[in-house]
Amino acid sequence: MTARPKTDDAAPISVIPYLDYETARSLLINQWGDDALVFGGKAHTASEMTLKAAFSADGKLGGVAYYRMNGMVALLGAIVVTDGGRGMGTALFNAVADEARAHKMKRLRAITTNDNFEAMAFFQKRGMRFMSMFPGGVDAYRAFKPGLRELGFHGISCRDVFELELDL
Repeated sequence: MTARPKTDDAAPISVIPYLDYETARSLLINQWGDDALVFGGKAHTASEMTLKAAFSADGKLGGVAYYRMNGMVALLGAIVVTDGGRGMGTALFNAVADEARAHKMKRLRAITTNDNFEAMAFFQKRGMRFMSMFPGGVDAYRAFKPGLRELGFHGISCRDVFELELDL
């Protein structure tokens, strides 16, 4: 899959399956402090996920999507980009959605926390809708991820979990 970033003169982005689990794990640790992805009441590591990576035209890694197919739902654990605003996240999101459609999944599901406005906006701009809110859900996640921050983005207490879905 090839996507273009926001500017017309930008080079194309290539998205391919990715097997470098150590690099993928490092990206998660650098962005979130650990490599655990929590959804469905369980913690998952990068090595348990299917990965796609986005690369710029010069071959530089721009980001990784972590996901898995589960029944009729594709679960998007995370999209981690190395340098935002260049279309890498969008290319990864689209590639995962395309693969989910190819596998006849009914929905693409993602989660985020109450403090992550950027993720909420990103997912909604791509057609996802809020399906559930779990007040205090982050407290339950702390059983899997004891290092989860108390104070999140924008100085907001990180405590609730939102689930978003896209009908495929």
